[in-house]
Amino acid sequence: MQNHKQGALFLRSSVMLLLFMASLLLLLQGAHTISDGDADADGVVAAPEVVVDAAATATQSNSNGKVKVFTVASEPTDGYRRYIRSATVYDIEVTTLGMGEEWKGGDMKTAGGGVKINLLREAIESLKDAQDVIILFTDSYDVIITATLEEIVEKFKESGAKLLFSAEKFCWPDKSLANKYPEVEGKASRYLNSGAFIGYAPQVYALLEETIEDTGDDQLYYTKVFLNETKRTKLGMKLDTQSRLFQNLHGAKNDVKLKVDLDSNQGTLQNLDFMTTPAIIHGNGLSKVDLNAYGNYLAKTFSGVCTFCQEYPLELNEQALPVITLAIMVPQAVPFFDLFLDKIEKINYPKDHLHLFMYTNAPLHDELIESYVKNQGKQYASAKFVLSTDELDERAGRQLALDKAKLQHSDYIFFVDGDAHIDDSEVLRELLIMNKQFVAPLFSKYHELWSNFWGALSDGGYYARSHDYVDIVKRDLM
Repeated sequence: MQNHKQGALFLRSSVMLLLFMASLLLLLQGAHTISDGDADADGVVAAPEVVVDAAATATQSNSNGKVKVFTVASEPTDGYRRYIRSATVYDIEVTTLGMGEEWKGGDMKTAGGGVKINLLREAIESLKDAQDVIILFTDSYDVIITATLEEIVEKFKESGAKLLFSAEKFCWPDKSLANKYPEVEGKASRYLNSGAFIGYAPQVYALLEETIEDTGDDQLYYTKVFLNETKRTKLGMKLDTQSRLFQNLHGAKNDVKLKVDLDSNQGTLQNLDFMTTPAIIHGNGLSKVDLNAYGNYLAKTFSGVCTFCQEYPLELNEQALPVITLAIMVPQAVPFFDLFLDKIEKINYPKDHLHLFMYTNAPLHDELIESYVKNQGKQYASAKFVLSTDELDERAGRQLALDKAKLQHSDYIFFVDGDAHIDDSEVLRELLIMNKQFVAPLFSKYHELWSNFWGALSDGGYYARSHDYVDIVKRDLM
């Protein structure tokens, strides 16, 4: 597929994304998909379940039950599924606490997360005297595991700690405590991060003895324990300042390098400062986008092609296809718009399962859009257009399309900009089969490096070239 300017976006969420998008498919809130094609009583395809309390299908229980791995999550987001997948790849069983329950740990835009401490304390109470049991706790939405449990435990034991926390570059949430931390050398990470820690069960339980409100801050809670030298010594508590086991990414972008062995399908992230290979990667703070980029190659997700992209495909049930809002967006005048509409007409998907929404802010296209809806609109489940005379800006137009899709109970919304010519009539089905919350075809200019793909973001939120951008646009990486 090629176009003159932008691409296509397929979304699956209840929020409006501010992305550079020309074509995108989005799964809307309440929509369901599944990999085996079974439909529910309403004829809507259901989502593949994620096992919660024993999410990984390990060949045997974690080191014969001597290592317990816990995380906290209230809903199975894409980040959670990625985390569980990475654990499964390395035969690690994970117990998820709080799944399906109301999140009581604050809005996470500020300090919060005390509920994680309270859930973990309750979960390990029966193990508080088990001196030979190791507890590993990690966050889930922004964490990827990249090694076996045996390697993780070995790195922990090499530290000499009874309780080992990950470390980061920034003192958060209370910056005033920064100078109270022990000094570290060179580029080591000085400050505690609560996103991942490991320790013997008695020490972990003792760490959790103090009470905390669910809305209290877990990182501040652990920080205060660590900064109390008496408690720190009693617990045998240390920080992984050289990222031997844990790697926090915020503030460490230049400290790490991705390595991928295509023969073994093994991607690793190396810490260049200390030449270590951390086993647990955490996209803390503002590093979520960095984690997403690395996540395309970590935990055996890449072997010349994106293996993760091919997992859990949706088997389309022709008798119960998802309902989709087809949102045609033409914010400015574009050439060959009549040919664009011809290709939209040829998309292989039943029109009675498509709600048509057409928007333009260009007077040049008013007549053709109005004519198209008049002549072709009856084929669709519904049809609506917004013309330049309605004086609705592009942002409002996209939001209106999304609002209409939710009102019509569409399962998905498929945004296509007027300069994104779709040559593949099967594109909608191909995107659905990928079974993702957000998915878009890659559009590029012939023999140029321009595309609708942003591999990375600058600190200001604008385009930045990622390490794999050129390979992806040239289709050397698929």
